[in-house]
Amino acid sequence: MDKTSFANGITAADLRTFLEYWPHLTSEWEDAWKELRNDKDIFFTDDAAPFAWCTLYELPIREHLTQTNAAIVQRLDGALSSEQVMDWQKQLAASPSQVGELPSINAKVGQHFDAMEDPSKEQAERLRLVQADIFGKGWSMFNSLRCVLYHGCFLNELIGRVRASDDKALFDAVRIDPTVVGCKPVIERISKATLLKDNNFFAKLKAAMNRRMAKREQANFQKMRLVLEILHEKGATRLNDKQLRQLFVEELQLYSGDNDKALRKFADTYMKKSTVT
Repeated sequence: MDKTSFANGITAADLRTFLEYWPHLTSEWEDAWKELRNDKDIFFTDDAAPFAWCTLYELPIREHLTQTNAAIVQRLDGALSSEQVMDWQKQLAASPSQVGELPSINAKVGQHFDAMEDPSKEQAERLRLVQADIFGKGWSMFNSLRCVLYHGCFLNELIGRVRASDDKALFDAVRIDPTVVGCKPVIERISKATLLKDNNFFAKLKAAMNRRMAKREQANFQKMRLVLEILHEKGATRLNDKQLRQLFVEELQLYSGDNDKALRKFADTYMKKSTVT
């Protein structure tokens, strides 16, 4: 198997492992979300803890992850120790390929909870009151990864563009998760539009909240955007044409045909450029 490194030890095999794992992760989240909605009368009661996660979308992805984990550990009331989370994070950080290690870490987390004894009535009641908050904060991490599939960047990057007066970034972020309207740059833009009676802006905002992202739902292009963001996070600047063909055509088989110019354009659109190799 080819051991070519595309960015700080990341090989095509590592990326293939992660892409095979992604549909499983998506299915898990969709199932959990469905169960939460089905049991809304249990988890969304008047005495349940209040919750919101929109401010996490303003943080860099590493800080987003750290704060989310800390909040979940606190809410789980002893079911998961901060030391255990730190051990998993250290294992991830020590791995030559953090991308390839993610499925293994996820499996260990699942095994940890499967091996736990059933909670007492008192513990179950405390967890019931915070279950929606726990899911919401975890959902924010899932949405940030989903944003990479559609837009080639994490949600905090879209929010940063909103701060720089980019309305398209605002509408793109809203399509991923409408709760981003609680982020400071977004609410500031909405406030401005309110004072200006900018009906055109509000029409586009409403459309963004209701519109599916059909044009960006091609599975292979989603995976290619995710791969490019992973490589960028690992320090890659710009893959040359030979590397692009080797990675996406020969190794991952996500792109077919001989239109290298189109592949080059796609990569340059979704991968941050600083140097040309």
